Amino acid sequence: MKNKTINLSAWMFFKAIPAVLLLVYYGLCTWNGYDPIIRYLHAACLTLAGVIVLGQISYAKKHNIFDEFAKENLKTTDSICLKLAYVLMVIAALACVFADFNGIIAGYFVVGGIFLLTILRAIIFAVIDKKGL
Repeated sequence: MKNKTINLSAWMFFKAIPAVLLLVYYGLCTWNGYDPIIRYLHAACLTLAGVIVLGQISYAKKHNIFDEFAKENLKTTDSICLKLAYVLMVIAALACVFADFNGIIAGYFVVGGIFLLTILRAIIFAVIDKKGL
């Protein structure tokens, strides 16, 4: 396999792009009324997210992106993000229960939480990788 050097922090932020597209996709799903342009954007957003994810998987299989040190940093990052996900989802659940939100707002909490977690994962990985923890 080819060993190309890439910036791992940039790779982690690139992996966050499908989460942004998921947020846009959900926003387009909740759009009121029928507008053909919105429906085309809706399909294009989902297709683009799928193509990006497949491209990321294909690239990662062809190239050895993470060395042993980066894999350990990624495990530490994922451990921290699991705890953050737990806190975010508990906050979202309690907000929906006590504030009596409708399903659309709860959906925004979920996709917004996914988006926030992917950005936080990239930031935490960049900090850990920079400091060499």
